[in-house]
Amino acid sequence: MKVLTDKPTFEKWFVEDYLNINHNPMNPSILTDEELDIALSESAPESFPCLVFMGAQDIYSDGNQLRYIYKDELRLMQELLEGKGFSH
Repeated sequence: MKVLTDKPTFEKWFVEDYLNINHNPMNPSILTDEELDIALSESAPESFPCLVFMGAQDIYSDGNQLRYIYKDELRLMQELLEGKGFSH
């Protein structure tokens, strides 16, 4: 899980950590610049800040995908964890 605060943070994380690409001549990317731009665009979160993690789309899915948790969802989770969303 990683906190992504803005677009440059997302792009750095996506390229270096998720795709494991570093711009070192000894470790060239298998993606062209155009393919990388498309992958970044298709994988970007809807808004920042957010949390990103790998998760299955549903219980029947074998593959993991990027999943995002946004500020409003985190606030709701916090309220529920603090007991504010429950009536005792």
